[in-house]
Amino acid sequence: MRQYKNLDLLVKHNNGVENKTEFSDLLIDDLKESSCSIFGETADEQAVLLAELKIQMDSLDLHSGMFHQHIEFVVDGAIINDQYPALTYTVKGGTVLFFGRCSTIPQVCGVDLYLDKSYTDKEGDYVKQKFTIPVNKLFKFVK
Repeated sequence: MRQYKNLDLLVKHNNGVENKTEFSDLLIDDLKESSCSIFGETADEQAVLLAELKIQMDSLDLHSGMFHQHIEFVVDGAIINDQYPALTYTVKGGTVLFFGRCSTIPQVCGVDLYLDKSYTDKEGDYVKQKFTIPVNKLFKFVK
């Protein structure tokens, strides 16, 4: 399950937020420099970096519906290590970060991110991954 860290710190550093609009603006600003690290694991459970993906700035966008808001963005980069299968990921913004389990195989239990079909497990290949951040859900934690 995806876990978010430092949301309260982001809000605190900005003297609080009054509504979801202010909160989403803070999140978007924080994510402008975000990157995604994808990790595998050795037999003795040591994390190994497989890919380091950077945000495509033109993809960072807020989507608003009648009952929900979410932020979407795309990260991309190259696979730098193909010795291990992808197991976990971490997305770091300026303050906020989130992480969880990932897989290239559909229907694996306990995974909150299925890597895009562009993740080939081959070193040097270009990877593109889309993320969605649920603004409404996260706003409830910082109110």
